Amino acid sequence: MTISFPKSLTIDACEEVIKTIADSDAIDDLVLPVDTTKFAFGGLATAIQAVNTWGRKSINRKLILKESIKPEEERIAEVVNRPHQFSAAMLAKDISNSGDAKLVDLQEKIYLAAKGAIENQERSSFGQQRGALCWFVFVDHSTKGFDKNFYIENQDRKMQPRSDEQIKSIIRAMVEKSLYTAGGGKPLVEQDVENLGRMFLELFLNTHEHGSRGNTRREWLKPGIRVIYSNAINLRGKGVEGTWGEEPVLTNYLASQNEASRFVEISIIDSGLGYCGRWLADHSEPSEAKDISLREEYSIFKKCFTFRQTSSGKDNKGHGLPVVMERLTKLRGFMRIRSGRLALFRDFVENPYVHQDGCEFSDWSSLVSADQSQTPMPFANGVAITLLIPLEAKQ
Repeated sequence: MTISFPKSLTIDACEEVIKTIADSDAIDDLVLPVDTTKFAFGGLATAIQAVNTWGRKSINRKLILKESIKPEEERIAEVVNRPHQFSAAMLAKDISNSGDAKLVDLQEKIYLAAKGAIENQERSSFGQQRGALCWFVFVDHSTKGFDKNFYIENQDRKMQPRSDEQIKSIIRAMVEKSLYTAGGGKPLVEQDVENLGRMFLELFLNTHEHGSRGNTRREWLKPGIRVIYSNAINLRGKGVEGTWGEEPVLTNYLASQNEASRFVEISIIDSGLGYCGRWLADHSEPSEAKDISLREEYSIFKKCFTFRQTSSGKDNKGHGLPVVMERLTKLRGFMRIRSGRLALFRDFVENPYVHQDGCEFSDWSSLVSADQSQTPMPFANGVAITLLIPLEAKQ
């Protein structure tokens, strides 16, 4: 079966791709459009997760690029310069143009261009850039899984994450570059920098520890992709529908932001086992993530979020996902999470994090508390976390 990717990257459009993949018994080809016309909130993260789901389910992993009047070198550059298309190319076993004649060396050319992009990414404090979008990609099944901004080789010749301060400095560079390119936002104040940095550190360490490994912790996923990006966006005024994607979930959150109009979207996406799959693998449970009930899956998800809460009441001295929620509360942020059959969100203005929080989230589809009911979504591989954080506009 052939899967065609949409030009417009909205959550709904990309969820349709995930649904088609999940519902099919035999997935083979993935067709990428010539261009991408629109990025809505969370659309790029969902697109990357759809690609990862295809990469884990398809046996042949054949990628097809739609025919274009653009020169071949421009078409290759377009694939490499768009995170979801880049991810698809790195997961593919075979890449060709649509049409009868296959370009035998197309895959080699894309790989060569991708190698150059990742080498340039390592030399930049904010990664790769396309407009206000800044991003890093980790190709975990290759030697390109360990960007030097994030990793250092230890005495045992094993790669380990760099110091906390180095990793925290990366999100500052990414966000400031996104803001500078988009225009209209004030420089970050130091307290916001600290909150962003600590939150980003925990999310990166979480995806490094949990989103890159197979059923055993010693096994790195093959194929495996992780992507981190920041994007400065405007959610007010003319054209807001295109950026917002007309998501009803965001209505109350945006209304609570008073005069804020500038936001930064930050996402971390991996192709791992997901919260439930990782938990089951680590605890030697006999069931697979797809075989347990949706309520059990949500219960495991909450265990992952409450894990490592401090007993002192000072979560800023703790570790893990509770720290992320504490910092999102300080930043007046919003979080969407997609993993397995769950699509969840939490508005940290309406529902701030408190000590020993039960980590209750809301269901993305029904908008009600997921503690009450959960809407079953098509199974998606890995985890996609998307954050929306308001920024002070220039006067």
